[in-house]
Amino acid sequence: MENKNNYASDSEVRILLANVSFEELSESDDTSLYSGKNVEVLENSYVSITSKKVVLKVYKRRWFILGLFSLLSFMQCTVWNTWGPIAESSLTAFPSWDAKTIALFGNWGTITFVIFTVPLIWLCDLYGLRVGMMVSALLMALGTSIRCISMNETIFTWMAHSGANFNGIAGIVLCAVPPALSSHWFPPNERTTATGISSVFNQLGNAGGFLLGPLLVREPDLSNNKTVMKNNVRLLRNDILNLMDAEALICAILFFCVVVYFPSKPNLPPSVTSTVQRLNIKDGIIHILKNREVLLLTTAFSLSQGVLGVWLSVMNMMIEMNVNLEPLGFNQVQSGWLGFWAIVASCILALVVARLTDYLAGYMKKTITVLLVVSSIAFTILAMMCLAMIEPSLYLLYATVIIGSCANYATTPLFMELAVEMAFPVDETVVGGFMSCTYNLVGALFLFAFFIPNIGVTWMNYCLVAAPAVSLPFVFLAKEEYRRSSLDKECAGDRSLLVNSTLGCNEEM
Repeated sequence: MENKNNYASDSEVRILLANVSFEELSESDDTSLYSGKNVEVLENSYVSITSKKVVLKVYKRRWFILGLFSLLSFMQCTVWNTWGPIAESSLTAFPSWDAKTIALFGNWGTITFVIFTVPLIWLCDLYGLRVGMMVSALLMALGTSIRCISMNETIFTWMAHSGANFNGIAGIVLCAVPPALSSHWFPPNERTTATGISSVFNQLGNAGGFLLGPLLVREPDLSNNKTVMKNNVRLLRNDILNLMDAEALICAILFFCVVVYFPSKPNLPPSVTSTVQRLNIKDGIIHILKNREVLLLTTAFSLSQGVLGVWLSVMNMMIEMNVNLEPLGFNQVQSGWLGFWAIVASCILALVVARLTDYLAGYMKKTITVLLVVSSIAFTILAMMCLAMIEPSLYLLYATVIIGSCANYATTPLFMELAVEMAFPVDETVVGGFMSCTYNLVGALFLFAFFIPNIGVTWMNYCLVAAPAVSLPFVFLAKEEYRRSSLDKECAGDRSLLVNSTLGCNEEM
C-alpha cells in the first residue's frame, strides 16, 4: 500500500515540474511558456502538469482588480440593504407598504440567489470572470436605474421589487467569485487576505446601507395633522428619490469601469495550483456533494452567517418592537449607527484574522471555533436582555451586537478558503457559489418567517443565539485539510522531482 501524506482526494496526483520559477518579467513579456493546454485533468482523473517550463508571476495590478471587484461587491450589498435602515421613513412615504414589504425587498436577494446560482456560475465557468462581472455590473446598474423612473407609489413599488431581483441576481457572482479571484491573481501567502478583503467589502456594503440611507432620507414626522402628513410624504419621497439617484449613478460608473478593464485572469499564473485545470461545474458539484468535509463546513457557514446577515437588515424593527427594549428609546438613526459600527468593527477584525491566517497557516478550524463561541456568548447576553433576564442597557446593547457580529463575520473568509482547500481541484467559483447559495437559502427562510401571522419578534432572539451555537458541532466534525496549499508547498520545496501524493477521499490504493 502506498503511504498517503497531507494530500487527499479521489485521485492520485503526479506532478512533474522540470522547472517552476518566479521570474522578474515585465507585464509585456512573452507568455508562450504558459498555456492552459499544458495543464489538464486527464480522463483517468490524474492532474498533470507537463515538464515544459512553468513561469510564475505576481502582477501589481492584482490590487486594482481586487479593488474594483470589492467596490462592486460593496455597492451590491448597499443596494440590498437600502430599505431596512430607512424602514420608518419608507412606511410613511408609501402608506401601502408594511413590515412584510420591507422584509420582502431583502428577501428577493436571497430568493433570486438560490434560483439563479447554477446559471450564473455556469456562465463564469464557461466564459470566465470578465463576462460574469460584466453581467453582474449591468444588472446592478439596471436594477438601481429603474427605481428612478417615477415616485408614483404603484409604479415605484413595482420598480423597487424588480430592482431588488436584478440586484439579487448580480450578487451571485460577487459572493461566489472571491476565492476564485484570489486564486487567479494572488500568490499562496496572500490568498486568504485577498478573499478577506473582497468579503469584507461585501459586508461593508451592509454598513453603507446603514450610513447612506439615514444620511439622505430624513426621519418621518409622525404628527396626525393631515396637512403635515401630506407634506411629510412629499419630502420623504423626494429624499428617497435622491437616494435612488445616488445608488444608480455609482453603479453606472462601476459598470463602465468593468467594461473598460477587468480581465478574467493574468497572462502568467501566480502559483502552481492556479495552473491546474479545475473540474467543470457538473463534476465539481458532484464532487462537493460527495465530500463530507465540505458539506459539514458549508452547513456551519450557512447557519452562522445566513441568520446574522439578514438579521442586521431588519435589526431596527426587532429592537423597536421589543417591549423590554422600549425604555431605551431606540430609533431609526440609532439603529443605523449601531448597524454601521457593528459591521465596520466586524470588517476590521475579519481583515486582521485573514492576514494572520496567511502568516500562521494551518489554524483555520481552531480560529473559526473560537470566533463562533464568542459570537454565541454575545448574542446569548443580547437575548437575555430582550427577555428581561438582564437589565436593558444601551451600552450593553451596543456591546453585544458589535462583539457578536465581529466574531461571526470574521469567520467568513476562513470558511470560504478552508472549503476551497478541502474541495480542490473543484473550481473555486463553484465552491463559493455552492456555499453562498446555501447561505442565502437560510437567509430566505429567516425572512419568510415575517409572513407568519402574529409571530412577533421574540423568535429572532432565539435564532440569533442558535445560529453560531448549532454551527459549532459541524465545524468540530469536519476534518481540516489543506490540499491546495500542500501542493503549492511541495512544488516550491522540490522543483524537479516527481511529487507523489493523494488528492482524495480516504479510500485505499
